[in-house]
Amino acid sequence: MLSTRVCRLSLWMVVVVLFLPACTTRGGESSSSPSPAASLQATDTGVTPTELRIGVVADVNVAVRPGLFQPAVDGVRAWAEHVNAGGGLAGRKVVVDFYDSRLTADGWHNAVRQACQNDLAMVATSAIADSNVADLTGCGIPDFANLTPTDEHATAPNTFSLLSQQPHRQILGPERWYLAEFKDKRCCDGVWLDNAATPSALAQAQGFRKGQLQIGFTEARSFSITGLESDYAPFALAIKNSGATYVRVGTDYNQTVALRREAKVQGVDSVVVWDCSLQCYTPDFLRTGGADVEGQYVYNYFEPFEEADQYPGLQAFISSLKKYNPKAPVNGFSQGAWISGLLFGEAVERTVAAKGPDGLTRANLLESIRGIHDFDADGMTGPVDIGNKAEVSCFMVMQVRDGKFVRVHPDKGLNCDPANVVTVD
Repeated sequence: MLSTRVCRLSLWMVVVVLFLPACTTRGGESSSSPSPAASLQATDTGVTPTELRIGVVADVNVAVRPGLFQPAVDGVRAWAEHVNAGGGLAGRKVVVDFYDSRLTADGWHNAVRQACQNDLAMVATSAIADSNVADLTGCGIPDFANLTPTDEHATAPNTFSLLSQQPHRQILGPERWYLAEFKDKRCCDGVWLDNAATPSALAQAQGFRKGQLQIGFTEARSFSITGLESDYAPFALAIKNSGATYVRVGTDYNQTVALRREAKVQGVDSVVVWDCSLQCYTPDFLRTGGADVEGQYVYNYFEPFEEADQYPGLQAFISSLKKYNPKAPVNGFSQGAWISGLLFGEAVERTVAAKGPDGLTRANLLESIRGIHDFDADGMTGPVDIGNKAEVSCFMVMQVRDGKFVRVHPDKGLNCDPANVVTVD
């Protein structure tokens, strides 16, 4: 647990690199292999005397954003290599299978079916077209998800996530802070560009906006975009003509960059808060946006990368990711995948402690995760009741200043006020 916090997450707000073959040395298998005891047995799907197989289902090869959730694949594979270097789990080597869900319902269906057939669990699931969970629940595979954008997925009995969000619940800590901090500047009368790349993404964006309006935001304009738009002048003019003080783009960071550039061309000067969440917390956002994204607010649900020297768990994530693939981005999606691996690892350890190394089955793993009530991701966030699918209330806000992410709230640690989680009518 962390000490000296203000009280100690993104839910994925947005959908917004390349397809990697499963089970290669760079893909989750490590040249350092544990030496299992001779007595170990094959106990369930994906568990042999020498291997423990997990599947990562993620949208990677997609037209709207090639390589969309490749960072999630990188993150869980880096975690597996890190674990294997220390001897593996339950006396076995962790092997990662990657299934590309391709941002389609069929892709999701096929990927989950393959994982059901091959793996003990799904880890770091990062798929947007995930509303049909019949295969997932039917085979009973434990799902340690990175993202659960639809209510169907979030409420599946075998799905657990640090970024869990149950129906009619929204994590609105940053938005509460904006209202209080910038009240004297008329915040927040907003313009939203909602993510409409898939029906589930649009529904999620609309639900989040509804929560914002409930706590005191007002709506000047809202638009639905897919992320393939090339002309942002109409949106920038809508912001200018409305005098909006708050703007949020719910798709990939590239669309935030495009809107900020067009807003500068159009002379938009009323906006107090340009808002973005995890999708913008990446060096690529700074590099792509340059001077055009100065002043951008970006919030995070974990301790920031810039302060990794203060948090050993964060140091382990960054160093392991760069060891696995020096080009892999250190961002919210790769970090979330690593955290999914940590959660899976804790559930495995609890299962082994209770049932022995040959008690590792899907059913026992689910029993173990239901008993985890204070998971803090190796000190990267505050304790969360994973077993009861509680939402994480923690957040911190940064602003882009002189081309860098600079902490603005709180002064240190994370704000974990329980009031940050809001029930939306």
